[in-house]
Amino acid sequence: MNQILVTCLLLIQASLSWASNGCVDLDGLNFDKVVKRFQYSLVKFDVAFPYGDKHEAFTYFAKENSEHLDHLLFALVGIKDYGEKENADLGKRFNVKEAFPDIKLFNNDSLNNFIDYPENLPVTVYNLREFISSNTDLYIGLPGCLKEIDELAAKFALSSNAEEMSQILSQIENLDSIYSNTEKLHKSFNVYLMLMKKILQSEKTVREFITSEEARIQHLLSGKLSENKKADLNLRLNIMKSFKTTKQPTQKGVVTDEL
Repeated sequence: MNQILVTCLLLIQASLSWASNGCVDLDGLNFDKVVKRFQYSLVKFDVAFPYGDKHEAFTYFAKENSEHLDHLLFALVGIKDYGEKENADLGKRFNVKEAFPDIKLFNNDSLNNFIDYPENLPVTVYNLREFISSNTDLYIGLPGCLKEIDELAAKFALSSNAEEMSQILSQIENLDSIYSNTEKLHKSFNVYLMLMKKILQSEKTVREFITSEEARIQHLLSGKLSENKKADLNLRLNIMKSFKTTKQPTQKGVVTDEL
């Protein structure tokens, strides 16, 4: 019986280790030492053995971004309300809510000035990305997106006239040599160009074009497609989000605030 219990515990431990790829486990002894080494730290305070959609979203987001975000730490703090009540001191120190998980963004300038993840906001990969982007100066693009082209795509979407949009398109075309050496990057690069050319040829505003194109692709994705075709369409959806800004022209040449 004891052997079975030990085996079960080892399996649970292995499962948790796999699920936490990209994350660092913190406790009262190492919290300050580790968090102070990074400009930003996204910490999920949770039960000792977390599971479920929220945990999976957090660890997936960490695994997706930990390699290329050197200034952002993804961490987990497991709090026990039984036995020796491990990490309960950290929960009290940072006013952790009893309704787990409680996600907080730390800046190493001062660990006392943290930002709480909105309590009413679902814990999803998309919302975590928006939370980081809104509260830091870090760039977290969707899979397949290119930082430099994302910035130009936003300018393109806010351009005051077709001539200005064409100039930005030419500016991007001149960057071809930077991305042509890597097939994956060049594929993304060409999607940006394709979308901009179609927008210029369309009578629709950028917002109208992107909205209708997203609907069209979502419809295609609902059908039977090969995995490669699905990947191509999802890449296009990700890149199209780069053209969404807080301001959009209602018609080419007129820019208004998005309400």
